[in-house]
Amino acid sequence: MAYKILLVEDDIQPVEMYKRKFELEGFEVQVAEDGQEALNHLEIFTPDLVLLDIMIPKVNGLEVLRSIRQNPGKKDMLVVILTNLGNETTSEEIYKLGASDYIVKAEMTPLDVTNKIKEILKMYKQ
Repeated sequence: MAYKILLVEDDIQPVEMYKRKFELEGFEVQVAEDGQEALNHLEIFTPDLVLLDIMIPKVNGLEVLRSIRQNPGKKDMLVVILTNLGNETTSEEIYKLGASDYIVKAEMTPLDVTNKIKEILKMYKQ
């Protein structure tokens, strides 16, 4: 069974890199380029994991995370924040809102991100 991921990122270059890497690893990937599009996707698509940037247009990633956690049918969904904001305040807020984990983009290659997501899915989906 292929894991399903909703990748929420507005920068097209990383989107193509991550999407290609995840698909090569056997994942089914849907992409949303802004927070509103992510919320729309989640009405009809139930991913195993949401990989969510914070700095996205329309509805920021923290608001998307808050919305997911407030939805009874989605509140237990795995949400991993993918961001370049790596300070302690951001980290605290991310976990306070209920993120499953977070990844600082600048510190990892697409392969590293893919491997981290596979570890998270293996840990939570067993």
